[in-house]
Amino acid sequence: MGYSKVDTLQNTKSNSESNIQNQSLISFVIFLLISICAFTFRDFNLFESASEPIRQILGYPPPAYLISVALAVYCFSSAILTLTAIANDTQPTPKWNHLGYRSVFFVFYCFSGAIAANFLPVLLVGLGLYGLDQGHIWLHDAKESHQSKGLLGKS
Repeated sequence: MGYSKVDTLQNTKSNSESNIQNQSLISFVIFLLISICAFTFRDFNLFESASEPIRQILGYPPPAYLISVALAVYCFSSAILTLTAIANDTQPTPKWNHLGYRSVFFVFYCFSGAIAANFLPVLLVGLGLYGLDQGHIWLHDAKESHQSKGLLGKS
């Protein structure tokens, strides 16, 4: 049996979509591992553990409420960008940089000494945004598979 160009194109497209989904899930697992580490060190204050010269160079840590404002801005901007991509039916792309964005808030709160009180919001924002990313991938895959069947449901 020979494969047509359509079969090859569909296999390539499904492989790239599967690759995007796998990268997103790997990023999610890494975020969960970072969250477990942050939970383990939730009573650790990074600023107080630094030496005096380092503290003078760094200055005072930002208050926790400013970090929370930055987290809220990141959450809403990332959600709006993902929802816009869903509405415009853009193909999902792997976003490794978001792993860093979502994880760095643990470091910010650890530096300010408020990670114990703010661990759950960072975790929930990260999980929610990863869920939205997975929804984008799932909706795009569903639409692509529906369009590839054609009008009569035949491939």
